[in-house]
Amino acid sequence: MKTMRLHHWPYAIFRSSRTPPGLYARQKWLQEASSPRWKADFDTTVSGLFEGQSDAGLWSGSPIETIQRLFGLHLTVRTSNPAIEKSLDALLAIASNTEWVEGTNTTAVPEGRLRGLPFAPAGRQFVILPAALFLAAIFGRDSDPTVINSYNRIAAGLSPAALVQMEPAALHNILRAFVVHPDYATHAATGLLAAWLANRQTPQGDWGPGIPFYQALNALAHLDHPDADRQLEKAFVQLTQRQHPDGTWGERDRQWCTFLTVHALQNKKLI
Repeated sequence: MKTMRLHHWPYAIFRSSRTPPGLYARQKWLQEASSPRWKADFDTTVSGLFEGQSDAGLWSGSPIETIQRLFGLHLTVRTSNPAIEKSLDALLAIASNTEWVEGTNTTAVPEGRLRGLPFAPAGRQFVILPAALFLAAIFGRDSDPTVINSYNRIAAGLSPAALVQMEPAALHNILRAFVVHPDYATHAATGLLAAWLANRQTPQGDWGPGIPFYQALNALAHLDHPDADRQLEKAFVQLTQRQHPDGTWGERDRQWCTFLTVHALQNKKLI
């Protein structure tokens, strides 16, 4: 892939931002990590993210709220600590309940509950389980037997016939979990999901209903796989057309969409 020439500088929206994506961007892309202002904003945000955690490890007794907090901590503190480990334990205990995973809790998680997360709205079992595996992998729990067993169980259930029966958003969320695991990023199941997504891609570069464009773009940018690269080449063409004059992307949640886009471009060393 060739270096991209964007029409507008994409980083302005992150200036002074105290959100986890904003702090990440200010640290990694705007080189503010040594500034007193960034450090103060970082401390304030991280303190708020930890606030309210229960002794059981959850926030508000909610797996979705806990996923939100952990994802914010992933973008800020980056490494695990005892509070994060307790939270991961609680989340994995919920997500690895076989009976629950197999469909006893299929209530859809609405889009509004997933704002600022790299997951698509789907049934709870296809949000919480992939999210728990994603978070476990990025916080260094990729070799945990509970985590490996869940990845293995999901991979064993994926086949061309099974993909036809599953909702696109659920498959997107599974892909999201697989691309961050050091072993499953190159697993045959991940290749199958990448090929499935390639078959959905439209001439406009998106992936149709049920697949959020910027989340899918970012997920594929974590892979080193021919099917992923071909899709990204087509999708990246759209980025210059989709970019707003202020440098952002997205019709809603522009900071989040811009973060996903810039992160994808950075992963592929295109900007």
